[in-house]
Amino acid sequence: ILCALAALSSASAFVPVSPVSSASSALASSWQMEPAPASAGMEFFPLDIPMKRIEGGGTVRTWDIPPETERLQYVVETNGRPLKAKVELWEGPIRLLHSMDINLEDGSQTPFKAMLAFPPGQKALKISTTGSHEFPTIFGAEVPSFQRTKQLAAFQQDVWDSNPKHTMQGAVSEGSLGAVKAFPIPDNVESVQIMWWSKDTGKRATKSKVEVLQGPNSIRQVYDLHCEGSTQPYHAVIETPGTGWTIRMWSKAPLEYPHEIVVEPYKVSDAGDSVLANNRLWWE
Repeated sequence: ILCALAALSSASAFVPVSPVSSASSALASSWQMEPAPASAGMEFFPLDIPMKRIEGGGTVRTWDIPPETERLQYVVETNGRPLKAKVELWEGPIRLLHSMDINLEDGSQTPFKAMLAFPPGQKALKISTTGSHEFPTIFGAEVPSFQRTKQLAAFQQDVWDSNPKHTMQGAVSEGSLGAVKAFPIPDNVESVQIMWWSKDTGKRATKSKVEVLQGPNSIRQVYDLHCEGSTQPYHAVIETPGTGWTIRMWSKAPLEYPHEIVVEPYKVSDAGDSVLANNRLWWE
C-alpha cells in the first residue's frame, strides 16, 4: 500500500511543530560529558511527535517534505513487540539520500530516534515494515520550524566539535565489513547519541552496521545505515536501559571511503556517577 500525502505548503503542515519555548531540562541535566552546549535549554527530540500505526508485512507509507526543509526528526517504536522497519529519504524517484534498516528485539523498551540533515529541495520520506503481519510499527516524524532548525544545527555542530572523533575505515573487499569498534556503555547511561559524518574524510558515502548487545553476546538491536554523500551528519539516539550494554560498529564502505563517528551519552541517570571518570567515558 502506498500512501502519499498531498504537497505540503509549510513545515507545520507535515506534523505539528513543538514550540521552541516548551524546552525541557532533560537534555541539560543529562549532558554530563562536556559543558552544556548553547542549545542545551531545549529538548533535542520533541516528546510530542504525533505517532501513526503502520501495519507489518511490507506496508509502505510515504510523505512529501516541504522543499525549504533542512532537518527532519523521526521516532520508530512498537507496543512491546519486535520492530523491523526501513526508513528512507528520497530526492526524486531514483536518488536515495538516507536509508536506515532497523531491527529491534523490543521496540517499546528501545525505540529508535534519528535526525536527518539535507539541503533544501523536493524530497520524500518513506517508511516500510520489513517484518511479518503480526509486527506493526508505530512511527512519527516532525519537520522543525525555521528557528528550531537553526538551534538543532548549532547543537549538532557543538556535539561534533566538542567530542572525540573515531575514524571508521572501510572494507578491503566488496561486501565485507571494515573497521570494528566497540563501546562498552556505563550502567548509568540510559541512552547514547551517535553521529556519522564524512565531511573531513572526503565527503564520501557512509555505510555502517551497528549492533547493540546486552550481556556477552546477546544482540538486542541491529541497525544498517547508508548515507549517500555525507556533507550533512546523520544523528541518532539509541536507548540503553539497564546494565551491561555494548555498542559494536563496523564500516561497510570501501576502503577508500572512511568516515568519522562521535559516540556520546544522551541521557544519564543520577545513579552510578562513579562510572564516569574525570567527566569522560573510559574509552575516551
